[in-house]
Amino acid sequence: MKQLYFLSLILIINTIVLGQNNGGVFSGSFDSYNQLYRKDIKIGAILPQDKVGSNNYLKLDYKQKKFSGGVQFEAYLPSVQGFPFIANGNKIANKYFKYTTSNFSLQVGDFYEQFGSGLVFRAWESRQIGINTALEGVNLQVAPFPFLNVKAIYGRQRKNFEYANSNIRAIDAEIDFSKLNMSAKTRTVIGFSFVSRYQQYTGPIQNFPATVNATSTRLDIGGATTSVSLEMVNKKSDPHDANNFDKKNGKTFLANLTFSKNNLGATATFRSLKNMSYRSEREAVGSVGFMNFVPALTKQHDYLITNIYVYNAQRKGEIGGQTDWFYYAPKGSVLGGKYGSNFSLNYASYSGLKNENNIFSFSNDNYFHDLNLEWKKKLNEKLSIILLYQNVFYNRLVIEGEPLPDVKSNAFVINTVYKYAKKKTFRFELQHLSTKQDKGNWAAVLTEFSFAPKFTFYLSDLYNYGVTDIHYPTVGGSYTKSGTRFGLSYGRQRAGLFCVGGVCRFVPASSGFTATLTTTFHK
Repeated sequence: MKQLYFLSLILIINTIVLGQNNGGVFSGSFDSYNQLYRKDIKIGAILPQDKVGSNNYLKLDYKQKKFSGGVQFEAYLPSVQGFPFIANGNKIANKYFKYTTSNFSLQVGDFYEQFGSGLVFRAWESRQIGINTALEGVNLQVAPFPFLNVKAIYGRQRKNFEYANSNIRAIDAEIDFSKLNMSAKTRTVIGFSFVSRYQQYTGPIQNFPATVNATSTRLDIGGATTSVSLEMVNKKSDPHDANNFDKKNGKTFLANLTFSKNNLGATATFRSLKNMSYRSEREAVGSVGFMNFVPALTKQHDYLITNIYVYNAQRKGEIGGQTDWFYYAPKGSVLGGKYGSNFSLNYASYSGLKNENNIFSFSNDNYFHDLNLEWKKKLNEKLSIILLYQNVFYNRLVIEGEPLPDVKSNAFVINTVYKYAKKKTFRFELQHLSTKQDKGNWAAVLTEFSFAPKFTFYLSDLYNYGVTDIHYPTVGGSYTKSGTRFGLSYGRQRAGLFCVGGVCRFVPASSGFTATLTTTFHK
């Protein structure tokens, strides 16, 4: 396999060099995330065996007419603390070749793919939380008619630097009825998915399912002001380590509604599921090996205080949803004033199932809720302000798996931005969270100077007072030029859940320097 990886890299580089004079496009990116740790007993930051963590990703792609190819080289020297896997070394982790026409696509090698919303299948990458579930195999897509798209995939899922001991076979089809009637004002799409995972079983249990199948049916209807999407997923018996070898079938129902007209917009999402931990290996635990995508459908907040108590979706079983309301008060109105105002209201709530055989049954076992109201207002030509209020209920036993009391909290944020020159801004934030549970109250302050488009400097402090009396100060800055950004910071990191796009991983407490470098290029 090492010889194959090396040959693939040589072939890609050779193709790039030879194709530059033939109108081909070469592009790439490099990401580097590095930490230098120091021991900090006060916050529980323990030094790893190596005081340095470094995650590095080099991606190279080349496209010429209908052909494209690429590789991704990764180096962990070693991996930073808190990632789902511990790696030390380097490897060509991904490589692919692809041929594409207007109605046909064939890709071999490593690829990412998603069916529908991802509830039944999603192969994806998030470097920030250490997820890469790419498949090595074949991805075939055809559109025999303008209204029909079909995807067929076969492969094995990536598992750190190796691959899972299983085979994944899947097919997806979408029919767009609006393309049958070009004058239709409403878009109607129906989709069907079938996913199958085979992993050999050699244990003593009779009739143990080596093959686990899952199906999905979805409907999307979109008009000028309103859209509706529905999806139902059924997964056959799938006993494994993460669900304590539960033999019951899995099921999910998802509904989304959006409305927008004039100055008012609204969205509503409802989801109920049970036993939806669908993994490439039955031995996988934690956040490793997921074949499907089940994010926490809550608001993704931007502030230190509002990200202390965040929700992590409960694949074993949950029911709930969220709603968002947006209103723009136009200029000259009573609420809008001279420059207009933006209001948003969000509410998310999740609880357990009362009857696990009925995914539409609500129990009295509350898991989480987040009620938040935000007001954005431009006060004059230079000064704008954001006010935020948040009320949270957080079931620590369910979300963290620890027998600890529930948390009820209230948070307030004032965010001001002052533009004192054409490309110079000053941002100042005051934040406060109050609760009688867990570690009690928190306060935070942030100041940031931005000299667009190149320099940004900031200083922040998150302070837990009344219980631990611990400060989490951080000072840092960044430099950006063209497609390159370099960031450097020094400070403390609080232990807790770190989430990206509704998917979370636990981050241990740390203290020290952090340096990041990202760059993109093309020719």
